[in-house]
Amino acid sequence: MGKKVLQPLQIYRLLPRTNCKKCGCLGCYAFAFNLISRDKKPSDCPELLKEEFRDSYETLIELIGRGERISGTDHVLDRSKCTGCGDCVVVCTKGLTTVTVGGRISSRPPVPPVMQVVDGCVEVINPDSCKRKDKGLDLCSVCSDRCPFGALELVKAEEEEEDEDEF
Repeated sequence: MGKKVLQPLQIYRLLPRTNCKKCGCLGCYAFAFNLISRDKKPSDCPELLKEEFRDSYETLIELIGRGERISGTDHVLDRSKCTGCGDCVVVCTKGLTTVTVGGRISSRPPVPPVMQVVDGCVEVINPDSCKRKDKGLDLCSVCSDRCPFGALELVKAEEEEEDEDEF
């Protein structure tokens, strides 16, 4: 059972589509992208909080969840679902020592662990150790794949600005 990938148009259709910019985005379609990346929450849209959009708001919460993006990472954690089982920590720590490129398994220099369980909930303690920070390894998802409770999710890496001269 794979995770459902949210699409911007799917989210946009649930938004008020007023393009009021009260959320801080250039418009509702931009807000949809920010919801998918978890840079924004449905409650950041004042229009969505109105009674007439109650059903849309609840559907968005269902689709997006209640997780919050951990600053500086691609990790989204729903603390209400995390039991502190540590499965994500174990597979991530194992995965940090190897890398598969072009079908070949290579060793990777030792790095500090990305996560640990603190007070019964996983915490990202060394975000720079995450393989997703390395160009070409940003598809790693062992931690979220292993989470039996759906508490940990990974969202697409924030795009770095490209030089416009390259086009």
